[in-house]
Amino acid sequence: MSSETKNRFKSLPSFVLDNIYEDRSLDAITKIRKEYLKGDLEKNNVIKDIIALTILKDAKIEQLFTVIKEALKLDDKTAREIALIILCEILYPIKDYFPGIEDEILKLGGEIPKEKPKKLDAQLLKRTKEMEAMQEAKEKEEEAKMADTIINETIEDLIKKYPKVGEQVIGSQEAIEIKGMPLPMKPLVKYWLKDYQEKMDYVWHSNIDRAHYVYHDKNTRNMNEEERRQLNLILKSLDEKITLPYSTRMKKIDFSKIEE
Repeated sequence: MSSETKNRFKSLPSFVLDNIYEDRSLDAITKIRKEYLKGDLEKNNVIKDIIALTILKDAKIEQLFTVIKEALKLDDKTAREIALIILCEILYPIKDYFPGIEDEILKLGGEIPKEKPKKLDAQLLKRTKEMEAMQEAKEKEEEAKMADTIINETIEDLIKKYPKVGEQVIGSQEAIEIKGMPLPMKPLVKYWLKDYQEKMDYVWHSNIDRAHYVYHDKNTRNMNEEERRQLNLILKSLDEKITLPYSTRMKKIDFSKIEE
């Protein structure tokens, strides 16, 4: 168990910790080690880690059987029996802390323990669930932030590294006519660039050249100002090598992050 996991374990509600360290729970772990793991200390440590992650709710109780089977390379029968010992003898006494535990016991072919589970303090349990919900929301928010990385590159480099950029739609028109192509195409970045270069030549272009294309070409005739702005930025990046912000989460250029 890592130091981080140990620290998180210590921060669990007292009623959870009290249950885990009761003789019944310790006896269950000993039974698993002696009867199913043949005293193998390494495998015993793996089981302890699995139980800890389940208690921390990093692993769902619905995953317990599969995790045990795969982590210890056990057959279905052995993995099922170990999972049932953990569910019935270690976790069930505080079943209110593990919604769905009875369904999982029955699904694995076990019987619901006759011993009544402990009645947990309602306010403490409610507060614990509220804290879990807050922590989950915080983690999701952090994951979303981590997932969205902004890459600033020129349009040519972005298309090379992230081909989806070339598929990004610019404009609301159904199609645009590309010089040198027999059929109208969707208004995708790659086709705008091709049309621009075919019509304006494959050379550097001035602001006036770009403005003429953006405002007076037949393909741009019905575009609104925001669409023209986006197209102009794409073409400006081609001509002047300005960088554009690519969002790894959105998988496209995020024009909202460009201040002019």
